[in-house]
Amino acid sequence: MPTPFTVARAEAGSLAHFPDIVRLLDGRLLATYREGAGHVRSDGRIALVESGDGGRTWSEPWVAVDGEFDDRDPKLCRLADGTVLLSYFVIDWSTPALHTTHGTYVHRSTDGGHTWSEPIPVGTAMIDEGGRLTPAVPTWAASHGGAAELPGGDILLPLYGRLPGRTWQRATVVRSTDGGRTWPAGSEVLLAEGDGVHFQEPTLTVLAGGEVIALIRTTADQAWLCRSTDGGHTWTDPQPTDMPASSHHALPLSTGEVLVTYGDLSKRFSEHRDTVGRLVRDPAKTWDGYPDVPLYDSGHPDQANPSSVEVEPGRFLTLSFDVREATVVGVFTTPADYPEV
Repeated sequence: MPTPFTVARAEAGSLAHFPDIVRLLDGRLLATYREGAGHVRSDGRIALVESGDGGRTWSEPWVAVDGEFDDRDPKLCRLADGTVLLSYFVIDWSTPALHTTHGTYVHRSTDGGHTWSEPIPVGTAMIDEGGRLTPAVPTWAASHGGAAELPGGDILLPLYGRLPGRTWQRATVVRSTDGGRTWPAGSEVLLAEGDGVHFQEPTLTVLAGGEVIALIRTTADQAWLCRSTDGGHTWTDPQPTDMPASSHHALPLSTGEVLVTYGDLSKRFSEHRDTVGRLVRDPAKTWDGYPDVPLYDSGHPDQANPSSVEVEPGRFLTLSFDVREATVVGVFTTPADYPEV
């Protein structure tokens, strides 16, 4: 495996979870993560760190979001004009019988993540109009994948959750046509749903030619994939892949290839859900059949949730986390680390 190093450390008494990373227009790297007392706690807040030397050294953390409840699963998206979007969802774990989901939100930053707009709610049919549910209403919506900007400037944000009266969870996308300032519920489009399987934690990848790929975690122990060739307005029927993936991330590279990293459920490499990666050489075709490479194993069952960035052409940085050390960790790889099919 590659040699891991520390990117950020949670403050005393807290843990670091769910990192994400992007490269800014000026070359700096911006990374985010959730900081809280545990994987499921109502004290979760969102922190940021940055690097100006390609990920070799990192700043001290600063807090971007610290609301009343658990601010979870932060994701970053850098737009073509340099604006950075920070998305996350909010849960109150203290409500009896069933936790309360307060919805998904987006903040905008025009200074590289140092200051942020007020939170912008993301509309969806999976949550009530007020964005606040009661334990008696088992509907909810959350986010995992970051926003994705399309060639024409529209932005898609993937969600997952449950409609009123439905048993099985579905995956959707919501569209912004104004740079992430609004996310109307009326723009929501279905990615995947079906009886017998929950569709969860979708991520979006925009290929060089404009095709959009949605990779979706499922309770069938495999990620499923669907595609859109019309800017996310319609999608192919989802199909299972050969990736036993949870908490996945798919990064389009300067070569047109895609680096997929994910928490491996198969236990091929260890007894833990360690982080593995594969280099999809021709993402316009099948993503199956590519060799998986183990990238990081903290030795703890609570791990993975990776995110990657191309630091420079042919050099990749993948983040994960270490519960025992309360750190965000990184590993560098190159295309030579990923075998051909």
